[in-house]
Amino acid sequence: MTEKQKYYALLSLVCETLPHYAVDRAIRAGYGQQYASAATRLGHVKQGKVAHLPDLVALVESSMPEFPIPAHLRPNETPQPQS
Repeated sequence: MTEKQKYYALLSLVCETLPHYAVDRAIRAGYGQQYASAATRLGHVKQGKVAHLPDLVALVESSMPEFPIPAHLRPNETPQPQS
């Protein structure tokens, strides 16, 4: 699967359960610092406007830690939050 296919497959699993505060939690966890507007970028990832798998994984892991992301839907390298 390509990264884009993995993104849409994962989004289909979490689209109805991803909480409204997912972007806020991801930013507080340190994700999105490399973007000029982290909230806008991560919001677009959550809505499906920007297909970026590592950002979607960050949203899911920070807001739904109990959700087990299948190994075959993970990116080749998952970014870690910046401390």
